[in-house]
Amino acid sequence: MKLNRRMLFGFAATLLAVFRAKAQPALAKSSAKEIARHALSGPQQGMEAVLVDVTSAAGAPSHLHRHPSFVLGYVLDGELKFAINNAAPQVIPRGGTFFEPAGAVHSTGESAEPAQPVRFLAFLVVPTGSPIVLPA
Repeated sequence: MKLNRRMLFGFAATLLAVFRAKAQPALAKSSAKEIARHALSGPQQGMEAVLVDVTSAAGAPSHLHRHPSFVLGYVLDGELKFAINNAAPQVIPRGGTFFEPAGAVHSTGESAEPAQPVRFLAFLVVPTGSPIVLPA
């Protein structure tokens, strides 16, 4: 089989695309798993207590968002770079807590360590059936 310029160029372009794809790191992903949602009674009737397990992958960017209520968080693993309302980020270590007032914009929430994920629990009290994350 005789190679012409067009075939050689096509082969080189394919090789280059493969090498570029291999060289680019996979996009880091985060996950949030709702682990409990319980209806409240008495003065809190119409509200639910929600517990969420959140993992932010190493290198995963945070996204602006807010919540329909306050958030009380506890860092399980890693270190969390955390800020609300575009304040200077703080680093919350494993075993540390953080608080977001209702309606605050969660402006930073990612791993403080570039090579390690961070995992935390978030506790909220929201209106029954409400989503836990809202647009900023």
